[in-house]
Amino acid sequence: MEKNNISPEKITKPIQLLGAWLVGLLAIDGTFLIAAKSMDLASWQSGALTIAAIVNVPLFIGALFLLQTKFRPELQEDSYYSTYLNNRTNEVMKVPKTELLHDQLLSKINHLESKLKKSEYALNDSKISKLSYGVNIHLDKEVDTKVENKLDELGIQIVRLFGGESNKPDNLIVAINSQLPIDVENEVLLMAKDLGFEYYSYIEPFEETEEDVLFGAYGKPEGKISIKVPKAARSP
Repeated sequence: MEKNNISPEKITKPIQLLGAWLVGLLAIDGTFLIAAKSMDLASWQSGALTIAAIVNVPLFIGALFLLQTKFRPELQEDSYYSTYLNNRTNEVMKVPKTELLHDQLLSKINHLESKLKKSEYALNDSKISKLSYGVNIHLDKEVDTKVENKLDELGIQIVRLFGGESNKPDNLIVAINSQLPIDVENEVLLMAKDLGFEYYSYIEPFEETEEDVLFGAYGKPEGKISIKVPKAARSP
């Protein structure tokens, strides 16, 4: 009998509860029928117990059907039932019309600002993407990879490699054609600074170089790259 005992504290899942109900039905009806059999079959007590055992079956089945239909959410496990309660108790939030209009206007302003920034970046990229570039073959692999990826991003198809038998440059210098407009020059400097270049110099017209920009140039730098380098800062 001990093996068939039901421990209430161990019933933690809905399916276990239904099983306990069925076991309870069998136990009660079995008790009623055994008691009825031990009595005089002609006595009213025996008949009452037999009728009770018969009536218990549809009552239990009806109760189980009710649990499985109307109270089905309550029979879910704790994690699912908590989600059900959260969804059921969520209240509809009423937002004032003025606040809603304010949020919509703010969203549109942020969207327009984002589009303006993208347009500005696209314009700058279109300017520096029309330039010709040269890359020193002695640059460190990390810097060389950054430069290569950036030029690919700009859509540069042809890049001249220079350096040949020369040594690795002492400093990371980007050389820029001195005839470039100031806005394009500044964009090149910002790009170079982003790629890890610290110094800049200029390619003068008398130099035999076809490229507009040289990453890893030799020689003495004109100065250190800042956010913007005005043309007035050039050495004569």
